[in-house]
Amino acid sequence: MHKGRLRWFALLAGIVAVAVLVFAMREGNDSPADRWAKAPAELRPVLWPNPHPVAPFRMLTQRREVFGPAQLHGRWSLVFFGYLDCPDVCPATLLTLADLHRRLRADHGIDAGTQFLFVSVDPANDSPERLAGYLGYFDPGFTGLSGEPAQLAALARSLGAAYAGHVDERGVRSMEHSTSIVLVNPQGWVVGAFPAPHDPARMERKFRQLIRIK
Repeated sequence: MHKGRLRWFALLAGIVAVAVLVFAMREGNDSPADRWAKAPAELRPVLWPNPHPVAPFRMLTQRREVFGPAQLHGRWSLVFFGYLDCPDVCPATLLTLADLHRRLRADHGIDAGTQFLFVSVDPANDSPERLAGYLGYFDPGFTGLSGEPAQLAALARSLGAAYAGHVDERGVRSMEHSTSIVLVNPQGWVVGAFPAPHDPARMERKFRQLIRIK
């Protein structure tokens, strides 16, 4: 074969190889947003249009173990913000999450790859010890998180959660907070949320759809 044609074929082969490499890199590193087109129509309202990595934070579990972004990697996380003196929304949501956990427990692969996190928005009153006793009533597998106000604010902001203290006309103190259950994927990205009202059967169905598209 003519040397000029050999050079041309070598150049073409190089271009093709680079193109294949770039495509493979994109396929291996695409963000969750790149995969939302594969989601079933029922699931799309749960997914956020701009998923993002969880910002740095440092909190303590009910066992006084340090918990940060590294502990979000490797499995799915369902995160709910609340407080122990909450009279209604928090216990109702925790009962729903316990029901969902029981449903997923029947499938050991899913259960082993999922953690349930309760983040206290009232860390001055919700010590790790109090969290341990409270969450144990609902599900001993739940992880409670509490921490310094600045760390709580950083985590809440990153997960799109809001909270604020409130004192009524009688002087009774309470906390207002978001009611959604935030979804964090095994890569540590915030990808969506289950809005209230929460139904464990619907959540289970959507969660199973979600983990199939990652």
